Amino acid sequence: MKKVILDALGGDNGAQSTVPAALMALKQDPNLHLVMIGDENTIPKHERIEVIHTTTNIEMNEHPTVAIRSKPDSSIVLGMKALREREDCAAFVSAGSTGAVLTGAFMKLGRIAGVSRPALAPSLPTANKAGVMVLDCGANMDCKPVNLVHFAVMADIYMRAKGVQNPRIGLLSVGTEDEKGNELTLATFKLLKSLPQLNFLGNMEARDFYTSKYDIIVTDGFAGNVLLKTLEGTGKLFSQELKKAIGGFGALLGKLILAKRLIKMKKGLSEDTAGGAIFLGVKKPVIKAHGNSNPTALCNAILLGARAGQMDLEKDIEKALAGLSLETE
Repeated sequence: MKKVILDALGGDNGAQSTVPAALMALKQDPNLHLVMIGDENTIPKHERIEVIHTTTNIEMNEHPTVAIRSKPDSSIVLGMKALREREDCAAFVSAGSTGAVLTGAFMKLGRIAGVSRPALAPSLPTANKAGVMVLDCGANMDCKPVNLVHFAVMADIYMRAKGVQNPRIGLLSVGTEDEKGNELTLATFKLLKSLPQLNFLGNMEARDFYTSKYDIIVTDGFAGNVLLKTLEGTGKLFSQELKKAIGGFGALLGKLILAKRLIKMKKGLSEDTAGGAIFLGVKKPVIKAHGNSNPTALCNAILLGARAGQMDLEKDIEKALAGLSLETE
């Protein structure tokens, strides 16, 4: 197995989260090898860990493009450089600045041939626990129809590589009827409908994301990010209200009876399960984990990077887009 590069400085907690996450991932996958980029004094010696030393981090409040250019010795830039130049490295994982990770991937790795725009594609929980991929979720605030079509094609290839047969694709809109939507979704609908190689089910409403009817949801980065943040906020509200409802001595018996089921439900819906979002469309897999990820979430992001690194995404996406014919192009 090729190595996964881990930004050991990235995220709100830095090495306090990345180091235990790395050790957890190595324990779960005996074939995994890591390249950790960070302070060598905080990274334990391990036969399957290679260290690239740096203490320079790109902070969350820094301008991404400026930081990538002015901090060549930062963990993100060094990670992208190693991923681009080294044949033994398959993927990069970071909980650092989203803007810096995505900008670094775009500038240092470059797009796959034929890709109009790369897309950030997290997996959200669904009723059947399989999850649904949503893209884009923030990398591209303003999109054209061709961008959304490319998102659908890339996601279709990725999901098939994961073993999903004939992935079901929905276009996020304000109604399920064919004629519903704005100029972007109406034009995208026509293009997706014209591509027989995609299993396009048509428009979908945001309230149906969790129903397990879809494997892929396509949208622009603005709407996708709003959807993502709304779901995060709703989840926190539900959690808070549930704690209030089952709190106190009077609800103690009910809490004891339901404890195992509630814990199981929490694990199934937790963002820690997915670990991170893949940045589809750049030449090698880049996984962006949440800035406040705990070791469990980061461990899952590392394992996601390892799996994605074994897929031949660049060649498959390039081939699929080369054979794509759209009337708008």
